[in-house]
Amino acid sequence: MSSSSRIVRFLFSLFGYSGVQWSSGRWLRAIVWDALFVAYVLFIFHVPAWSVFVLVLGQAIDAALLEPKIERSEGVYAVAGLIAVSVLAILGTTAKAVWVEAFRIPSGSSIPTILIGDHILVDKTARHPHRGDTVVFQHPQDRGKDLVKRVVAVGGDTVEIRGDNELVVNGTPVARQHVDGPCEYDDLQEDLGAWETRQCDAWDETVDGHTYRVVYDSLGSPHLFHALTVPANSYFVLGDNRDNSADSRIFGAVPQDAIIGVVRKVWFSSGPHGVRWDRIDKAIR
Repeated sequence: MSSSSRIVRFLFSLFGYSGVQWSSGRWLRAIVWDALFVAYVLFIFHVPAWSVFVLVLGQAIDAALLEPKIERSEGVYAVAGLIAVSVLAILGTTAKAVWVEAFRIPSGSSIPTILIGDHILVDKTARHPHRGDTVVFQHPQDRGKDLVKRVVAVGGDTVEIRGDNELVVNGTPVARQHVDGPCEYDDLQEDLGAWETRQCDAWDETVDGHTYRVVYDSLGSPHLFHALTVPANSYFVLGDNRDNSADSRIFGAVPQDAIIGVVRKVWFSSGPHGVRWDRIDKAIR
């Protein structure tokens, strides 16, 4: 086999995935590579984000090196590649509907846990979140709008916010500890399309053994919220950027059927200074 033919196979496989294996009569190899793709989708929350590139590169190298059982023209490779991609697209659509969906974050209401420009993966099988989980849900009053917040209370709980922004669930103040040192974050002025650095005050809260960080504006005033009992099959959610979040303090509890899923990880992130490499493949807690 000529080196040019191997290069053609390699390039087609980068975009057509297992199409070369299928069109070359190497059906067992094609099935194995497609099975690995399905396994990747199923276990996407438990494997590093870069592993998908390793998977695509691996099958492309395999396509370049294999000895075909059936000689095909380059045009056939292209058609087979398109078919393979179409099949995988169907699998991907099914995965989006049932298992996992990706979202891009345009606002800073969940800073510092989730930043503007984060691309997150949401576990859609987890539609019964627990206290402390960060969730994506449909706005209770506008189901066409998706939001991301943290669950701090569930159906039957009583929740309130007392002086000094103290969160209280079922009559017991949520454990928290002030984070000493400088606190600042990058925020986007959506109306101007310009980034600005904001000063803040940070606290680590712990709900049901789940510790996470929340921030308040340095010059902000406490926001009181009178005791409320969360309706059955509903969730009380707050943004981790407490002074800059429209959440259950405004629109009330989120009903069960509005929950899309629990945020598991950041698979890509970019901000005012480019790609945030330290956030890629970061687990959300």
